[in-house]
Amino acid sequence: MSHLRVRTRKGDGGIFVVYVDGYLNSLLGEEMERAVYGVVDAGGAGVVLNFEGTKLINSIGISFVIGIVERMRERNSTLAFCSLSRINQELFQMTGISRYVRLFDTEKEALVFFAQSV
Repeated sequence: MSHLRVRTRKGDGGIFVVYVDGYLNSLLGEEMERAVYGVVDAGGAGVVLNFEGTKLINSIGISFVIGIVERMRERNSTLAFCSLSRINQELFQMTGISRYVRLFDTEKEALVFFAQSV
């Protein structure tokens, strides 16, 4: 039985939402990375990582997030995070990740941002 879960949904304008559900460690990090890179390699205009189902992120999970941020920046692709728990939002602020990624309270807010900017 697996508690890992990453799923992808295509939104309007070539924007994809990647849902990350579970404890973000090396296993879920690899799954998340594959999903995001698959979207970007297929020509997705941008990605929203929805962390609503992610309660905890360990140091290895953070390293996967940093790798995704770097790759998206290299490709001039837009990346946003949404639905972060308070502790995960603080973690992204402490590590400096939030300087490179837009953070939104809800998926809807993130998609409105993309609709206006892409």
